This record gives sequence, structure tokens and C-alpha cells, in this order.
Amino acid sequence: MKWEVRTMGSATSCFNSTLYRKTMTRFWPLWALYGVIWAFLIPLNLLNQFFWLQERYQGELDLQSMLTSAALDIPYLLTMGVALSLVFGALAAMASFGYLYNNRSAAMMHALPLRREALFTTQYLAGLSCLLLPHLAVALVTAAAELAFLPMECWGEALAALAVWLLVQSGTALFFFSFAAFCAMFTGHILALPAFYVILNFLVMVISTLLAELMNRFFYGFPGRGWVGGRLVEWCTPVYLLSQACNWNVVQTGESGVAVTREWGLASPSTVAIYAVAGLVFALLALLVYRHRHVESAGDVVSIPLVRPIFKYGVSFCAGLCFGTFTSTFLGWQADAVFLTACVLFWTVAGYFTAEMLLKKSFRVLNAWKGCAAVAAAMALLCAACVYDLFGVESRIPDAGQVASINLSADMGYPMDISGFHLSQITEPGQIQQVLDLHQAIINERDRNGADNYSIYGDDYIFFYVTYTLKDGSTLSREYSSVPIFLDELDKEGSVTQLADQLIQNRGLISMVYNFASFEEQGRLVEAYLTDVRMLPNSLSPEGEDRSTLYLDGAAGEDLEGLWEAVKADFADGSIGVRYLFSDEERLRNTYRTDLRFQWELPLEEQLGRGGQYAPAAESSPVGQTYSSSLSITLTPNASRTLEWLRTFSGLGSQYELVLHDEETAVGSVSTGDTSVAAPYQEAVLAD
Repeated sequence: MKWEVRTMGSATSCFNSTLYRKTMTRFWPLWALYGVIWAFLIPLNLLNQFFWLQERYQGELDLQSMLTSAALDIPYLLTMGVALSLVFGALAAMASFGYLYNNRSAAMMHALPLRREALFTTQYLAGLSCLLLPHLAVALVTAAAELAFLPMECWGEALAALAVWLLVQSGTALFFFSFAAFCAMFTGHILALPAFYVILNFLVMVISTLLAELMNRFFYGFPGRGWVGGRLVEWCTPVYLLSQACNWNVVQTGESGVAVTREWGLASPSTVAIYAVAGLVFALLALLVYRHRHVESAGDVVSIPLVRPIFKYGVSFCAGLCFGTFTSTFLGWQADAVFLTACVLFWTVAGYFTAEMLLKKSFRVLNAWKGCAAVAAAMALLCAACVYDLFGVESRIPDAGQVASINLSADMGYPMDISGFHLSQITEPGQIQQVLDLHQAIINERDRNGADNYSIYGDDYIFFYVTYTLKDGSTLSREYSSVPIFLDELDKEGSVTQLADQLIQNRGLISMVYNFASFEEQGRLVEAYLTDVRMLPNSLSPEGEDRSTLYLDGAAGEDLEGLWEAVKADFADGSIGVRYLFSDEERLRNTYRTDLRFQWELPLEEQLGRGGQYAPAAESSPVGQTYSSSLSITLTPNASRTLEWLRTFSGLGSQYELVLHDEETAVGSVSTGDTSVAAPYQEAVLAD
């Protein structure tokens, strides 16, 4: 007789339904609160709008249009949804993996007959369900409301918008919860998890911004605004980039101001998809860390031994950078490299010992002075390299052959009808070389100007902000404010004063500032008026009066076009467009106090940018709408065609007169002198 004993093969489970249900039941207030928030934001708000619109609008067509518009507005909540995902992602991770932060709870959970993979997967899915299941419930209730109140022909468009909200909101929730779960694996303290989570979400952008500020203090001309690192910094700051990507826009195209297509669209669906995939990657990384995490690490600020040195030196570096910059600014020492370095070193040391206290859970940390000395020495070397510009940051200027284009913003003298040149896409080689020469002169005189730009008193000051776009696609930006210039250096070869004067006399750049063609191609001339004129005595005003504004409303439309052509002709022969670097006697003698201002109406699809150059409007700009833009021109005695038009059509010399800066001379006829430049600036005013 043969006996056979049959045994049942064992199977490895990666999920435990009982533990899942227990976790969901235990933390029901979390997912209930999250669901209630979305219920008020979407279905209840939508129903409220439906009932309110039904009471207000009696016409069936208007009612259907308004109801559909309310349904299509749901994805506008996605930007707010990013913030909700950020907060509730952390709360869900704290709930799901909270057992890791208590010794008894950690020992009990890991004593269950479950593999670590099964335990992690169950808790991860429970936490994720706290976010995704409320999304699904809210979407179903909203869909039912839309099917009940919207006409059948609008169902597809409304449900598609709801589906976009569901997918995108779930994608952002997946990323933030997975990232919070990843952070949860590296700490054994419940309060450290949200701290690490928030810090790591913004760390790269904050550090990059602080580095830019610190480099601005050390390096003359280095921009202190924004951050260094460009697009990479944005990708490493998910809250920022997802908020931009989740914008819900109306994408319209049109011909001659008439809308042809009108579609709703997400700003960047690919960005949301990338972060959702990144969320899955973080989940896998969290599982790998969890498999090797020690149960005994519960209560430790940092639970992974390999990460503890990174935490210690990272806290030291960030403390020195952040609090050192703040302290030097607070005490007014930001312009002194020695005191700035001292502040940075002090807070670097303080940060090191603080991190050591957190890791050892003790105040007795002075025996770690060797490591502190090492990190302080490294920070001191870094500050010294910045002080002595060992990296050549201050003196770096590209070669002319490397430059593809230049964006320039510079204060270039008088008259004051413009505040400066704001030009983009300077590509002409001669103009590029002039900008490079002036930039080099500013650097050569930096010792005299001083890093704080206020070391000496000049006869006047200019600012010079430049961004070079190089042929390899990279950019280089520098900003110099309050650079002193001197009257006695106008003829000094290679001086800032001489080169700045040459730059503002460049007729090509002046033409770019005016950019008459951009107005003519896209706009319609609406009106013109004069500022700061003197009315001549008449029966109503025997003594005359000064008037701040005189509208040329007595002229016919074709005559305004004639005035525009007269100004263009005067500009072409150099009667208008001459700049003065100083407000000296020559400038005061050869320019009027009066500005001639043209008002243009331009389509909103093409907005006039700096330097008079057109740039596409935002995708959400309504087709067919316009905005108002002005071109302001300081009049000069040599503008013969312009002055002749004013005599013929507006009463110059008979009703009013123009006033030179010399108050003793009021002019109603042509005299000798010079001209001034004109430049556009924008008044973004919507007009129907």
C-alpha cells in the first residue's frame, strides 16, 4: 500500500484585505473630510448654481448656456486641487504609516504574518484610497447632476470637462501621496514627516533663490531676483510647476476679430502625466527603503543611517545660507563681504550643532566639533572664492560671435517721455558690439562704482540690465543699477559715459524703441493730444493759462493721420529722436516741455511688447477685444513738419503756445534747436 501526503502550495500575498479595511475604517474622518470639501466645491456648488440660474433666467437658451458654462468651469478648481493634494497627501501618509513612529505599534505590525511587501502595499493602497475614492464619488454625483439638469447635446462636453478634473486631480494626488510615503520611510518621528515633506517640496527653489541672493551680494551685477537653475529648478518644485500645468484655459483662434474655434484645454497635460509617473516611481523607491528599514528606528528623526550625514551637512549648509543672508540684511551688513561671510559661518556652525542634537536626541554635542570645523572651513572657502571671484562670475562677458540676440533694458538719458530702452531681440552685429563694449566698461569701472552702486556721486546715473541669448541656447543676465556717469567724461575714450552716449545716439536702436510700423500694421489711430501747453489770452481767459492736456479733437480723422505722417517724416530726417545723456543746458534749450501723445487701439490677440515689438497674447484672451496703447513724443523746435501741422489744424501760435524748459521763452513758431526721442508704452485697458 502506498501512502501519499498531499500538501497545499504556499502563495505569496502582496495585499491583505482585512488590514486594508481596518485602516480605512480607523481613519474614516480623513477621507470623509476630504470628500466633503470636494462635495462642497463641485456637486453642491454646481447644484446651487443650477437652482439659482433657473430662478434668474427665464429664457431656455440663456439658461442652457449658463448651466453648460458652469459645468465647464469645474476644471478651474484644479489649481486649488494642487494645494489640497499637497496637504491631504501628507495627512494620508501620516495616517497610513503612522505605526512606524511608535516602538510598540511598529513591533506589533511587523509581528503580523505578513511580508513587508504585503504590509507596505496594503498601507500604501489604503492611504491612496483616502484620496482617490472621494474623487470617484464626487465625480459620480456630479455626473448624475449634469445628466439631470443639462440638455442632452451638452452632455459630452460637460462630462469631458468632469473627466479631465477626475484624471488630473487623481494624478496630482497620486504624486503627492507617493512622495509623502517616500519621505515617511526616512524618519521615525511623526512630526518630522510633514517637516521633511514640506521642506523637500520647496527645497530646490528656496536654495536656488538664496544662492542667487548670496551671489548678488558677492558678485557685482549678478541678478538677485528669481533663482539660478532655470527650468530644472521648476521641475524640482512640483507645487509650482503643477500649479502652472493645471491652469484651465479657453484656447481660441480667430480671423479678423471673429472667433472661429473655442476649446477648453489644460495648460500642460504632459506635465501632469510626468508627475503621475514620478509618483509611481516614488512608491517603488519607498518600498525598497521600507524593506531595509529597521523597526528599532521608531522615534529617530532620521531612520536611515546612510542619510544621517546628508541631513546633518544639509541642515548646516541651508542654515548658513538662509539665516546668514537674513542676519546680514537685518544688520545692514549685506554690502560688506567680511561681515556677510561672518554671518554665514556663524549660522553654518549653529545649523551643524542643531542637526547633531536632533540626531543624537541630546544637548551634549560639543564633542562633534571636528565635523563642525570641517563644514565651517568648506563654507569659508566657498565664501572666499566668491569674494575674490575665483570663478570669473563678475568679469564674464560673452564674445560677440557667441551672442545670438540681446534683451536690453537701460536708462538712457533725457527727455523723460520714456524711462529707458526696453528692447528685445537685438541681433544686428554693430548694436551687439556696442552693448558689449558698454558692459565691459561698467565692469572695468566696478572698483570706482562699488559693488553697492552707491559709493560715489556722479553727475547722473543710469541703469543697465542685459540678457544675452547665446547660440548654444544658454543665457547670461547681468543687472547694474545706479551706475554713475560724469559730464567731463563724455569725450573720454572707453569710459562708461562715452559709450552710453554712443549707444543712445544709435538710430537703429531709437527706431526699435519707436517702432512705428507695429502700430500701423495692427492698430487704429484713435486720438492725439498735447501735454503741458500754455493757452494764449482770449476773451474767456484774458491772462492765459497753463493746461496739462489739450486734446486735438478739432481735427478730422484724416488730419490725425497727417500728423502721424509728419512725425514719422521728422523722425526720418533726425528732427525727432535725439537723446541727451544729461539734463544740461543744451538739452533744456532744445526740447519743449510739451509731449505729443498718440492713442492707438490694438487687437488683444497681439499685445505690443517692450521696444514696440508685438508678442502673442495669452491663450485665454478673448477674440475680438482690443486694448489701448500710447506713443508719447517730446516735441522739439526742429520738428518742422509736426509744428506746421499743429499751426494749420490745432491753433498753435493763435490759441496756445509750446514752452521750452527755459520758462522765459514760449514758442509758437519755428526756431533753431534739437529734438527728442519718442517711445511707446502700454496701458493695458480693455476696450469693447
